[in-house]
Amino acid sequence: MVETLTEEDCFSQISKLNAKLIQSESSKTRFLSLIRNEFDNPMVGMVTLLRQLSQPSSETMDEDARETLHLVYMDALKLNFQLSNIISVAAVETGVLEHNTTIFNIASMLNDIDDALRHIFETKLLKVTKNIQCSEEIFNDRDKIYTILINLIANAYEYSTPSTEVEINIFEDDGKLFISVRNRGDKIKDSKAIFDAFYQQTDGYNRTHQGLGVGLSVVGAFVDFLGGDIFITRDGDSNVFVASIPSLEQDSAIGFGGELDAFFFDD
Repeated sequence: MVETLTEEDCFSQISKLNAKLIQSESSKTRFLSLIRNEFDNPMVGMVTLLRQLSQPSSETMDEDARETLHLVYMDALKLNFQLSNIISVAAVETGVLEHNTTIFNIASMLNDIDDALRHIFETKLLKVTKNIQCSEEIFNDRDKIYTILINLIANAYEYSTPSTEVEINIFEDDGKLFISVRNRGDKIKDSKAIFDAFYQQTDGYNRTHQGLGVGLSVVGAFVDFLGGDIFITRDGDSNVFVASIPSLEQDSAIGFGGELDAFFFDD
């Protein structure tokens, strides 16, 4: 016999399912927050301490020991960067994304990124040109824009021909914030697949570039979340990534963002 449900029974079951969905979403949010917090303080402390210990000004350490600490510092930066991207991917995949709209200084943000990507930059002997043609004080989602910038720049560093130039342009036009990153390197094989998670242009143990293949997928997801667009073009022997993000009007309910901590992508 098939049981016939009343309208009240159907409503009750739907309400229970909805409550379970809300609880599940809340659990995912709490879990990601816990993961970020568990990694945040140790990584910030580790990176800061290693940076201080590896400074040339230290007179209590011989050159070999300082060089060893510098190598550990580089590995800590790499680990911090990759862990942050993994957490960002998890946030994207689980739909746990929130807006963090605040005022921040774009030049200060680029300086933070310089420090964070030293582990890639030092191996490439690159020249970097930065051109900011907008107000240095920007009102937008600081964390998402930081994530977009650091991954576009990291990709440019990683895939640049050694001893060439990376050009970073940030400007506003027609109500949008534009981020353009140009680097000289091999032509991208698939300009659409490159934004897929875990995509690598070369696979296997013999691949020439490091990384998890998630950075650009996070960029694509965050640009889309902010209501923007991103595209890639080939200009001579250079690849150019251009992201456009809608500018926001300031309101009274805003925060003021200073320099970022060493742990990134805090959505």
